[in-house]
Amino acid sequence: MGVFFDEPTYPVIDKAPHFWKTVGNFNWKDWATFAGTAAACYPFGWVVGVAPKVPKQSALMGATIGALGGFMLAHQQSAGRLMGFFPNDKEVETGLASKR
Repeated sequence: MGVFFDEPTYPVIDKAPHFWKTVGNFNWKDWATFAGTAAACYPFGWVVGVAPKVPKQSALMGATIGALGGFMLAHQQSAGRLMGFFPNDKEVETGLASKR
């Protein structure tokens, strides 16, 4: 775990959430970020690969990179909500705070 210079401004649910707890806390916006970046990077990869005549391979690589980037963004948002750095009203209402 890293060093935090800011104090959480929202209720802390878990100071150091593990990977599966963070993924289990994904909401629809996180899944949309994950899928949306992968979907947006696929055509970009296709366009980039047209000139060297490898559009399919380039599109798949673009989608892979987009999916990884989208997953990292979604994971960061979910972990931030659990650690109290982002608004976490839904998590507090559903009782995740009591399941530390």
